[in-house]
Amino acid sequence: MDFGHWAAHKLEYMTNYQLRHGEAVAIGMALDLVYAHFIGLIGKEPLDRILKVLEQIGFDLHIPLQKDGDLDNLLNGIQEFREHLGGELTITLISKIGAKHDVHEIDISTMGKAIVWLNEMYKPKVSNTTC
Repeated sequence: MDFGHWAAHKLEYMTNYQLRHGEAVAIGMALDLVYAHFIGLIGKEPLDRILKVLEQIGFDLHIPLQKDGDLDNLLNGIQEFREHLGGELTITLISKIGAKHDVHEIDISTMGKAIVWLNEMYKPKVSNTTC
């Protein structure tokens, strides 16, 4: 499956398709990039560079976790994706710009940390206007 798509499909479903496919894929790419960095697959400089480009072209990279259980629900998307693929998981990560790296196992704890980190970095902007 394409880079960023395991999370994208789950996020589309979780938001009742309020997130458009491209928006969800951008978040999925960002999430998989952070995970790849956490496992030592990609360095900090290319991670920051790609995240900056995604943000500069207008993508909101905050993962819309609204209620208790949403983090676990999103993480369950990995197992659902494994089942969709017929039992063998293949997630495309990147090891550098332009170089894909397929993995067949995801450390759920590390992916959970990647989700939390991404949401801390890209908190929703709060308006300070009053009526």
